[in-house]
Amino acid sequence: MLLLLVVSTPAESGLSVMAVILVPASGDDLTINWWNWRPTVALLVRAGVLPPGERADRCESNGCGGYLSATEAIQAADHIESLVARMATNERLLSRGEIVAVPESDKPVSEWTEEEAYQRYAARRELLVQFAGFCRRSGGFQVV
Repeated sequence: MLLLLVVSTPAESGLSVMAVILVPASGDDLTINWWNWRPTVALLVRAGVLPPGERADRCESNGCGGYLSATEAIQAADHIESLVARMATNERLLSRGEIVAVPESDKPVSEWTEEEAYQRYAARRELLVQFAGFCRRSGGFQVV
């Protein structure tokens, strides 16, 4: 079995293969890997910050016109900061909204159970802190 892992290698289009790039109205871009980004989008939909359906779908893909307005970005920062305040350093936020501590493991991905994979497909606390700060400074952003 051949396993190919690409870590944030830029494609010819200038986009990162394994990540989403958030481009703010002002300030620096933020790059987030998909393992953290998709649960974050689910969080924003559940919180009512991002409308479900096409808008959310567009935020889950590169270059499809996803965005958060300036108002939505502030709402996202407020909501995420309230969650982060309840999280321990080693905890993650699952896409269904649960906060869990996921122990690090040397087990190969190919040997993970479905639940182990689900628990690792989660937004880490440190990323949520970084994303909340980005949202607060951004003035709104596009997903590219």
